[in-house]
Amino acid sequence: MAAISYRNASCIYAGSDSLAVDALNLDIEDGEFVVLVGPSGSGKSTALRMLAGLEEIDEGSITIGDEDMVGVPSRDRDIAMVFQNYALYPNKTVAENMGFALKMRGVAADERRRRVERAAELLDLTDFLDRKPAKLSGGQRQRVAMGRAIVREPRVFCMDEPLSNLDAKLRVQTRTQIAALQRRLGTTTVYVTHDQVEAMTMGDRVAVLRDGTLQQFATPAELYDRPANVFVAGFIGSPAMNLFEATVGPAGLSLGSATLEIGGEQRAALQGLERVTVGLRPEQLQLSDDGPVAAEVELVEELGSESYVHARTEAGTTLVARSLDRTPARLADPVRLRHAGGAVHLFHPESGLRIGD
Repeated sequence: MAAISYRNASCIYAGSDSLAVDALNLDIEDGEFVVLVGPSGSGKSTALRMLAGLEEIDEGSITIGDEDMVGVPSRDRDIAMVFQNYALYPNKTVAENMGFALKMRGVAADERRRRVERAAELLDLTDFLDRKPAKLSGGQRQRVAMGRAIVREPRVFCMDEPLSNLDAKLRVQTRTQIAALQRRLGTTTVYVTHDQVEAMTMGDRVAVLRDGTLQQFATPAELYDRPANVFVAGFIGSPAMNLFEATVGPAGLSLGSATLEIGGEQRAALQGLERVTVGLRPEQLQLSDDGPVAAEVELVEELGSESYVHARTEAGTTLVARSLDRTPARLADPVRLRHAGGAVHLFHPESGLRIGD
């Protein structure tokens, strides 16, 4: 079993006044693919390095398979790391790179060869085993780094932004391969990235961190449909959720001269509040001749099959609306927007926490 538990795990760097990771609590199931995501400085890489034994746990604990890892050296944790930097030996072949760690551990040559050939087959590297890294593409080098981890047959894979050095097209291709491979191997995997699209497409569950603190830990669908606070709402989703303040009134929520209707349960949850932060996904807003919100186009993002129109309302709020029209509004055009249906997300204007369901 390789279930992982963070229990109030904290880390502070020498000379710092704030915790890099602050009382992190996570329960990762055996065989699960969990992604740690957040902006730069959020503590995601530190949390991974604490698991790997590369950073000390100053408070709390981390367990792997019910074994407490506090004070256990990295080499004794039975984990395998894949880093952003491939760190391949340039003078060794692919096969030698993949099997080097096994050789250092005294694994017999026949067993090393068996493991390397199996990993190469999984990673589609069989035809490259005799090549040196200089003769490989970036994606192939990253797969070699993956193979080096796989041959160790660890309890846990720890991956720290392994795709950051790849171009956009290769990133998409390689992340699909990594996710499929992990599901095939069934090895517990903790993966760090700053790319929320990568997180949403790869992870069984995603932990969103900010300033060393866990914001939400949930499936990609739950993060998208029920963000726990304003930060998660604005971070998860591309383009980001529209977030704006509105006045709470008897007929609904007022944005300038426009009114957004909400259900009875949401109105009840807003009792005592005069203002509220409202969240609407871009796909929930449409350009409409009779829309209640008047705005002026500031930017149009053309994506081929669809476009995203950024428009500033009379109230001074910029909203993003999706348009399926191949000839959407142009820069500086006056437009009208309407709510096309779907969830209206409400957040407390001060705490930023989600209000209601």
